[in-house]
Amino acid sequence: MSYRSGRRRALSPRDECTLLRKVQINPRTTAMDLVKMLEETGTKVSISTVKQVLYRHNLKGRSARKKPLLQTNIKKPDYGLQLHMGTKMVLFGEMSSGLMKQK
Repeated sequence: MSYRSGRRRALSPRDECTLLRKVQINPRTTAMDLVKMLEETGTKVSISTVKQVLYRHNLKGRSARKKPLLQTNIKKPDYGLQLHMGTKMVLFGEMSSGLMKQK
């Protein structure tokens, strides 16, 4: 096996650290902005290379899902209704997953 077998990396470890620092400062930075930032320093890389570097450091491009506005009657279940029907929730014990008849 030769000393330098395989292809050299497109980004040096120092470039990777600057990428990570930029993303940690502003998580909404796009990959294209990072490519332009690297081009200013003299390193020409593709967008997919930048995405691979970020993915390797567990920085994945995900956006939060928009959740509907929950109303008060949806937020918590009505345990009073179950008590009126003669059952109650058992939170601890052998039957912790089901309903149990009241004595």
